[in-house]
Amino acid sequence: MLRRTVTIKGLRLTLDVPERYAPEPLRRLIKRGVSAVRPHPKGSGAPPAPLTFGEVPAISFEPRDTARALAFLQDSIDRRELAGARPGQLASTDAEARILAEEVASYPWYHTIQLPHGIVTPGAYDHRPLLPHYGIPADLTGKRVLDVATSDGFWAFEFERRGGEVTALDIATAADLDLPARAAEVASERELSKPIGNGFALAHRALASRVERMPGTVYELDPDRVGRFDLVHSGDLLIHLRDPCRALEHIRSVTAGEALLSEVFDPGLGAAEPRMVRYLGASEMVGWWLPALDALVQMVADAGFSDIEVVTVYRLLLLGSDDGPWRAVLRARP
Repeated sequence: MLRRTVTIKGLRLTLDVPERYAPEPLRRLIKRGVSAVRPHPKGSGAPPAPLTFGEVPAISFEPRDTARALAFLQDSIDRRELAGARPGQLASTDAEARILAEEVASYPWYHTIQLPHGIVTPGAYDHRPLLPHYGIPADLTGKRVLDVATSDGFWAFEFERRGGEVTALDIATAADLDLPARAAEVASERELSKPIGNGFALAHRALASRVERMPGTVYELDPDRVGRFDLVHSGDLLIHLRDPCRALEHIRSVTAGEALLSEVFDPGLGAAEPRMVRYLGASEMVGWWLPALDALVQMVADAGFSDIEVVTVYRLLLLGSDDGPWRAVLRARP
C-alpha cells in the first residue's frame, strides 16, 4: 500500500493507493507529489511565506494649482519685451513689410523663423543653430515628411525647403491638450477654445508655403487614414502627453523610413537606478513626464522601433533666459 500522511497548518492529507494496483509511473508520481507537499524543516531552504506585510509609510500628495497649470493659455510671458525678441531689421520699407512686422509682433511665438523682408519671429527657442546636428538629409525631394506637433512650423518649413512633401500635424485648440482633470474642469470656454497654430498660419502665408497642416492629435495617427511617411519628426512632444508610449506606437505606425524624435530628458535621473521617469502631473506647462535618457530610448524601443541611435544631446536656452531643458535627438527605424 502506498500511503503518505502529512499535516500542514492543520490540514491533514493522506494518499493511500494499493501498490499492486499502481503502475510504476503512477507510483513514482505519487512519491514525487508527497515529497512536494511535505513541510520543510526550518533551516533547510524553506520557501518564503506566501504573504508578507510591510510597514505603511506616511505619504502625502501635493494639491495642484489649476491656475498655474493653465497659465500658459494666458501667455504670461510677453516675448515682445524680451531682449532681442523684436523682428529683425527690415530689408525694405514698403507697406507689405511693415504689415508683416506688425502681425509678427502681435503673436507669441514658440519657434524662431526667418520670414521675408528680413523679419525674424521672436520665438521662445531658436532651433536654427541645430540644423547641422540633426542629420537631416540635404535633399528630401520626392519624400513624404510628417512633422508631428508642428507648433509654429519651423521644422515643417525646413523640410519643405529641402524638397519634402510635408504634412504638419497639430491640435486645433487648447481643448485638445492632455490637460489634467481639474484644470480641464475649471478652464473657461475662452481658454479651451484658444486656437493652436496662429503663428503657423502667418508664417505659412508669408513664406508662400505648400505645407499641408492637418488638425489632430498624435493618438489619431493611422496609416489607413494618412498613409506612411519616409521621414517623421516630432519635437518636445512626449513631455506634454498623458500617454507617451501610446503616442510613440502611433508615430511608428506611420513611419516607413525613419523617425527623428527630439525629446526632453532629465540628465540627473538614472544614475542610481536605470530607466527612471519623473512624474510631473501636468501641473505646469502641461508637462506630464520627464524621463532619464535611457528610459527615453527604452520607450522608443518598446513602441516597436529598432535600430535606435542617439544622434545628439543638447541644451537650448529659452529666449531671454539662462535656463533650458536638455534634449536628445533619436533616430529610429521601424
